Amino acid sequence: MRRSKLRLKTIFKITRAIINEKPLAFRGRPKTYSDAFIISIFLYQTLKNLSYREALEEAFDILGRRPALSTYHYRVSKFPKQSLKILLQELARKLLAKEHHLFSFISDGTGFSYHDLYPLKFLRGSEIRKVKAHIRVVPIIGVTSSGKRIVITAETGGPYASEVKLLLEALTEIDPVTFKAECLIADKCYDSLKVMEKLVELGLKPAIKVKETFRQKVKHPLRKDSRIFWEKWGRNRYLIESLFGTVKLKIGSHFRVRKEEIAQKRGLAAFVLYNMYLLATFLYISLLLKNYFRTLSYVR
Repeated sequence: MRRSKLRLKTIFKITRAIINEKPLAFRGRPKTYSDAFIISIFLYQTLKNLSYREALEEAFDILGRRPALSTYHYRVSKFPKQSLKILLQELARKLLAKEHHLFSFISDGTGFSYHDLYPLKFLRGSEIRKVKAHIRVVPIIGVTSSGKRIVITAETGGPYASEVKLLLEALTEIDPVTFKAECLIADKCYDSLKVMEKLVELGLKPAIKVKETFRQKVKHPLRKDSRIFWEKWGRNRYLIESLFGTVKLKIGSHFRVRKEEIAQKRGLAAFVLYNMYLLATFLYISLLLKNYFRTLSYVR
């Protein structure tokens, strides 16, 4: 994932093509800048880890227009997280249309810090658990038969949020008709009967590592099946860990914001940018091939 591949014009072009603008309300002033325009600047700001003022300055240099600082800050705080989830899922649909088949889903949780960065560098033990300036993100990625990873959906929560609850919320966002796979792979953090029952309801085999000790054996049929599927497919869980490394290497693991709500949107934006990079790369390669074959036809 190269940041130079995703330019602001590319982000705005893809976002504008996906987000459908809602009709204006009867009350209040009409929007001078569309939601797609604001979200595009927000995604670019997340990609480059810029401040609000820096993002607007670069937006003016590239696009030739920008909202006022107070307007942009207000619009960012008001647009819902669901807009980013819709953008993430629509990008996944477009990418999946090129692959046609998903082999498996993989899920795990990761965290991003915000605001209080420096105390995390010297706190140790139980003291570090009192720091609340971080968020939790639980994405679900799809692995295609060719090995490509696509982020299907994601759910965010506050510090120390239950990853089981976040995964259950993310599973409700999956359309079983559009996104079909063999199984969902996850570690023993998600060893929950509610999760396994939801997976069966979606037509997925649970490949979750179950908690088992010498004295406490696995008894429930779903957990027994999950243990078998984990032994078969669990080794592929590293694919989501390496994806986290790719995203954080390019975008970073710390957001320069003060509010938790904005930090959660940044967490979703990080995975939107990953999908957008895949789509932009595919479109770029398609354009090169098209020009190449057109050149050959001229030569003949």
